[in-house]
Amino acid sequence: MKKKKMIKRLFIYNFGIILLIMIVKVIYTNENIVIKEIAYKEPSSTPNKVEIVWDGLTMDELTERLNKNLYNELSGTGKYFAEYTAKTGMDPYLAVSIVNLETGCKWKCSYLARNCYNIGGLKGKPSCNGGAYAKYDSLEDGINSYLNILYKGYWSKGLDTAEKMNKKYAESTSWAEKVNRYYETIKAS
Repeated sequence: MKKKKMIKRLFIYNFGIILLIMIVKVIYTNENIVIKEIAYKEPSSTPNKVEIVWDGLTMDELTERLNKNLYNELSGTGKYFAEYTAKTGMDPYLAVSIVNLETGCKWKCSYLARNCYNIGGLKGKPSCNGGAYAKYDSLEDGINSYLNILYKGYWSKGLDTAEKMNKKYAESTSWAEKVNRYYETIKAS
């Protein structure tokens, strides 16, 4: 009888161990499946990269800051300035500062800006109402044309501040000072 009990206990013990091994194997296998599923999904997706484009700001933040400093007809056009300057490396605060001074849009945009989308009084064809000044099809076109002139004629030649631009750009010796007042307002906003 003792022998029968001993065999029975040994059988139960061995069965228990076998059962435990099977449970562990099932758990381990299921964990591997889960891990494989996660590993399979994640490598295909890349994490969202936040790109800083200027002054510690993302494109959206820069656009928002510029929009706060563009007035009247130029309201809401910050994205054009942000996109162009991010592409070229030009200082967006300087570009908007010059545009604000040249168009007078803080109070009331110039006739050319309001009626011909001409930002900065650029001459050319097609003409704005038969005059010497250019007419553009959209505000975006007018802004990009003006920014091209600032970039090609000044910024890319090392004239990257209002002070450096002043002598070539304007006869007024106070032009840079006026531009810099707009600049400081933008930077502080």
